[in-house]
Amino acid sequence: MPAAATAEPAAATPSPVPDGFAKAAQTDLDKATTALGAVDKGSVQLDLDKQAVDDLLKLVSKARDVVDNVHSRAVNNLDVELKFGNNWVSDAISRRLREVAVGNEESAVNVIGDFMQVLFEVEETIREAARNLARADDDAADAFGSAGEAKG
Repeated sequence: MPAAATAEPAAATPSPVPDGFAKAAQTDLDKATTALGAVDKGSVQLDLDKQAVDDLLKLVSKARDVVDNVHSRAVNNLDVELKFGNNWVSDAISRRLREVAVGNEESAVNVIGDFMQVLFEVEETIREAARNLARADDDAADAFGSAGEAKG
C-alpha cells in the first residue's frame, strides 16, 4: 500500500465552504441596523397612529418569541459533537459542522442571536416612537385647550 494512502494529511482542516445562510442573514441584519440608525437619527419620519403602533409592537413581539424559541433550541441542540466514524475525515466534518452551528460570530447560533438583538432594538425604537407620539398628542391637546381658554 502506498505511504500516502495510510498517512494522515498534514492539514485535516476542510476547505472553507461558503456560508450562504450566514452571509444572507448578515446582509439582512446590516439593512435592519441601517434602517434603525436612520430612524434614531431622525432622518426618516414614521407616520403611525396608536393602533398601527400597537399592531406593529404585537408583530415584533411575536417575531421575537419565535426567534427566541429558535435560538434556545439551536443553543441546546446544535452544540454537540457529531460522530460520523472514527477517522480523520469524520472528525474534520464533525468539527466543521459544529463550527458552522456554534463556532464563531458567523455561526447559525450567533446570527440568530444577532437577529434577536435587532428585533429588540426595533421594538425599543417603536416604543420610543409611541412615547413621542403620546407626548406630541398631549402637547397638542394642551395647546388646543390653552388656546380655547385664552379666547373664552
